[in-house]
Amino acid sequence: MNATTSINQQACAWIAKLHGEPSAKDLQNFRAWMAQSPAHKTEVRQLAKLWGELDVLTELAVVQEPLSTQSTSARLFDKVAALIKFSNWNRPLAAMVTATLVAVLALPVIIDINRTTYSTDIGKQELITLRDGSTVLLNTNSSIRVDYSLETRNISLLSGQAHFEVTKDNTRPFKVYAGKGLVRAVGTAFSVYLQPDIIEVTVTEGTIELSAVAPAPAPTNQPETEPTAPSKTITKLSLVTAGQNATMDQDTSSIDSIEVIDAPEIVQKLAWHQGLLRFSGDPLEDVVAEISRYTDLSIVILDPEIRDLRIGGFFKVGETEKMFQALETSFGINVKRQGNHSVHLTAASP
Repeated sequence: MNATTSINQQACAWIAKLHGEPSAKDLQNFRAWMAQSPAHKTEVRQLAKLWGELDVLTELAVVQEPLSTQSTSARLFDKVAALIKFSNWNRPLAAMVTATLVAVLALPVIIDINRTTYSTDIGKQELITLRDGSTVLLNTNSSIRVDYSLETRNISLLSGQAHFEVTKDNTRPFKVYAGKGLVRAVGTAFSVYLQPDIIEVTVTEGTIELSAVAPAPAPTNQPETEPTAPSKTITKLSLVTAGQNATMDQDTSSIDSIEVIDAPEIVQKLAWHQGLLRFSGDPLEDVVAEISRYTDLSIVILDPEIRDLRIGGFFKVGETEKMFQALETSFGINVKRQGNHSVHLTAASP
């Protein structure tokens, strides 16, 4: 085995190693290996150029240039196959490169994008740590899709409510798409609640940019081409800073309100983070609507006179029966169960 072949094999081994979960020691050893001679660095640079979009760590360690994400893994595999076919590499080395590439192509999280969907059942919550260290607290009956690439950190709030603690990365904005709204952040903390008619955003740290999202108009008088993903138009609406609560109307794609909220209201809005629901003089109708998010029971207020009855107190998420007991003992409400899936509320008899 000549020296050039040996360096080729070592470079391939390093490429494969860096596609996993390299430690700081691995990266240190990798840089030391590259520093052994110009031939080491040249060989890895050639492989990084060929495999660039498949290996972020190698590209960053060797060429320090932005990666192109345009070529597909299928095209890349063709490139490598052609290289092996027409090169003077020996057969064992060609087999090793092919096997390494196949293993890499089988790892979509590492290639150039990380797409994952998370969801919670009714009455459940989940804390999710993303690959960049950002966290998402997913509330009851909610779901998100995570779409990370080399240039963007995109989250789609598909339903429900989530709180985001964003790790700062000036090169990759953190974007949350929710219905017709878009929240853009860098290093902040905020909650997004997607409702049928509105999107509510509460910022607890830093500043976010709230925008409206709409499909871009279809081009006219254009020749037929292969179908492409629909583009979108982004209309910036407002900045929202820590201590503010914003609501956006999805029908008009405009800001309904941006309000400064005091400490007690922030505590109330974020009580669900601790698995609690807090009410301070809220109408019974609003309380029932909020409680209903955490149970599959159908809660119906039959008596119109009690819809505006003011309710206060803390209730633990999931402890619906204790809430019903509190309504009966403290607020003069009659709770009548209709089978296993329905509850009727009326004014208690004098």
